[in-house]
Amino acid sequence: MTKQLKAIQEYCDSQNWNYSVNEEKNYLTMRMSLRSVESCTIYAQARGEDGFTIYTVFPIKAPEGKRDAVAAFLTRANYGLIVGNFELDFDDGEIRYKVTAINGEDNLLPPDVTERLFDMGFCMFDRYGEGLLSVIYGNAAPIETVDAIERRDDEQEEEDAPVAPTALGGTMLS
Repeated sequence: MTKQLKAIQEYCDSQNWNYSVNEEKNYLTMRMSLRSVESCTIYAQARGEDGFTIYTVFPIKAPEGKRDAVAAFLTRANYGLIVGNFELDFDDGEIRYKVTAINGEDNLLPPDVTERLFDMGFCMFDRYGEGLLSVIYGNAAPIETVDAIERRDDEQEEEDAPVAPTALGGTMLS
């Protein structure tokens, strides 16, 4: 077992998560629930001693006739993302979110960074999952669907913006 896989396993143990390990292929797998779908599969693949990649796999595959629309949706969702990206396998319709980590100090990442990397796939499918389902099953247009999701999130951020005091003792939105 590589040092990276052992570190991933220790992190999962610290969260009391159930998982299975494939030492031969250097990965760990588990299932988690999302808001938009019952559960997804997570693969944490150790990349030698250099780091690891986490794949969060959506449980619904894009039907062959919807793959172009799903690809357009995912490409629009990917634009501007800072950490990770969506992927679509055009051969079988698998949809996943990928995050890759490179070594930290002593060739391992701190637990808080590992946690954020695991959470990223969940967060992205929670954010875009319902829109993805509406493209697959509801014939929603990818452009409008992604725009609506991001507009909703922008509006929510504005509502949640902290109120800062001004020099005159009043308040202003930042």
